Amino acid sequence: MILVTYVITAIFWVVSFRRVKFELDERMVPLMALLTALFFAAQMMNYPVIGGTTAHLLGGASLGILLGPSTGVISMTIILLLQCLLFGDGGITALGANVLNMGVAGVIIPYILFVLIIRATKGKRLFLGAFVGGFVGDVVAAILAGLELGLSVPTFLYGISISVPAMAIHHSIIGIAEGLVTGALLKLLISAKPEVLSISPTFKSLSLELRAVKEGGLAIEKS
Repeated sequence: MILVTYVITAIFWVVSFRRVKFELDERMVPLMALLTALFFAAQMMNYPVIGGTTAHLLGGASLGILLGPSTGVISMTIILLLQCLLFGDGGITALGANVLNMGVAGVIIPYILFVLIIRATKGKRLFLGAFVGGFVGDVVAAILAGLELGLSVPTFLYGISISVPAMAIHHSIIGIAEGLVTGALLKLLISAKPEVLSISPTFKSLSLELRAVKEGGLAIEKS
């Protein structure tokens, strides 16, 4: 299982590092550093749940939506690597699985859902797109973690029948918080630093330009 997750994750690492030079505007580097530090701290606050697992905010949706999927994967990898080396959280052997769950599924799935919702609503439901992306990304990442843990019996004491439901149920609750945090962070940036969105690779790919902020929504139009 460890080898399989490393191989799958390595593919996304290679693709991400190749694409990031085209995706990341140097003006986004300070935001990348800020978000990486923010969610590094947020992930350190976790609580135990039934089945021998834990739950915590991920931040993958915010990274993927604001920085783009490739940069988001790299940013999440940095977070998990620092946790592993500085605090022994997860360990090197589990790094591939952790990045696959939180840095691939937890980043790319929210990005895809956000883009689909924005296109379907013609840019009128940014908060909804951010919320759905954050919620689904969190739950899928948790299910993958539960599946990997359940398949690690007898090293892990609980099988899939316990680990997967435990992770899915508790992260459904955390997922709501994840969605709200992602939406709130996006709205905060729109209000305080709207120019950030104009250089965001996600918004560039959507060919959207920020025009005005209105109560309850964002007015944007094609550039």
